[in-house]
Amino acid sequence: MPKQSTGQPVRSAERMLAVLEMFSFERPALSVAEISTGLDLATSTVRRLLNVLEQHGFVRYSASSGKFAPHYQVVRLAAVAVQGNDLIAAAGGPLDTLRERTGEATQLTVLAAGDVVFVDRRESQSVIKIFSPIGHRSPAWDGRASGKALLAWLPENEVAAMLPESAHWPAGGPNASDGPEEFMRRLALVREQGYAINDEETEQDVWAVAAPVRDHTGEVVAAVNVPVLKTRAAQPGRSAELIEAVKVAAEDVSRALGSYRSGPGRGKQG
Repeated sequence: MPKQSTGQPVRSAERMLAVLEMFSFERPALSVAEISTGLDLATSTVRRLLNVLEQHGFVRYSASSGKFAPHYQVVRLAAVAVQGNDLIAAAGGPLDTLRERTGEATQLTVLAAGDVVFVDRRESQSVIKIFSPIGHRSPAWDGRASGKALLAWLPENEVAAMLPESAHWPAGGPNASDGPEEFMRRLALVREQGYAINDEETEQDVWAVAAPVRDHTGEVVAAVNVPVLKTRAAQPGRSAELIEAVKVAAEDVSRALGSYRSGPGRGKQG
């Protein structure tokens, strides 16, 4: 049987995926030069990749801006992914109920390559809204409640590998962790409580609560969270109400995924 050469096709496929991964909420449209610089590829190579992606409907070119942006095929695949996703399907009802119960934005997040990724949400009924768009991603260690809920039950060595060194620890909100050691202590508190709080850790005037979602094996696979203005959370009894509502919603999603374990002490840290 003749030996098949797969190196070049695989490399081309990897480069096409890398091109698509360059697009983000912060940079929804990019020029050939920007992609070339970001991926350290020759402009001629980037043009060839973009031409193929454009022919198949994955990107489109705007003559007015001179930039490319994701096109309908990306939207189609995203819709397929959502429709066939057991987690998103299981979370739909609990997110609706949580929004109705609290009147606040409700969000579902997962952990991907050390980042929190927002995969579903319901908008707040308030005039001033706090939420992250679907698809948005940020470092799981930046202090947000969902990130801490997703990291708290992972083995310490896995979490430590994701964290920046103390000398490069970024500034956040007024109550941000001052480094990896403090962040790990806060994760220990999350495990003890069974939920996570962001009390102005990411930015001023933002408060949020998140609780872990577990699958049938008991592993944390997602987090449900509610972000609000701190002034609203500071109203008498409001923070306790939000915490309880989020915990109930996370438990409901977990049960829909086949998890029958409950309580803040679920799961063990490796």
